[in-house]
Amino acid sequence: MTMVNAKERLTEGELALLTFWDACRKGRPMPERTDFTPEDLFPWMGYLHLLKPIDDGADFQYMVFTTRTLLGQDQDMSRKRVSEWPDKRADFARQLYRTVMTHRHPVYSLIPERFERDMVLYSRVCLPLGKDGRITHIMSHLTPQDDADVDPIFPTVISF
Repeated sequence: MTMVNAKERLTEGELALLTFWDACRKGRPMPERTDFTPEDLFPWMGYLHLLKPIDDGADFQYMVFTTRTLLGQDQDMSRKRVSEWPDKRADFARQLYRTVMTHRHPVYSLIPERFERDMVLYSRVCLPLGKDGRITHIMSHLTPQDDADVDPIFPTVISF
């Protein structure tokens, strides 16, 4: 895992979501899913996945799958597991979400992905949700980036 200052790479929207998550946790390691309503997430709607860990992170089920990115246009993964991706995206997604499970902190990544014939660059901020130190959900925000020529950043814990 890379130890760069991922917080410096966050977009304004990603930083606002991280700030919201931090306020919701109220001094705890992470907020609970019940600490906010879907309406509270309105500024980020359409770019969020909500996942539920299966077997302590052996796999993850998409409870909500974003549809406003190119990833959501080629198939809807709502209610399906990450392991059901028909291509290598599953490997990266499992690595990303397992990093959240291992460190129990927000995680950032910046990775290009192939969509049809194009490469698309997405930054992701993954936020743990849970109770008593146990992660019950992961909220993942995807932001399409304009510059596809930057070096990738593999899953990196966001330090506070």
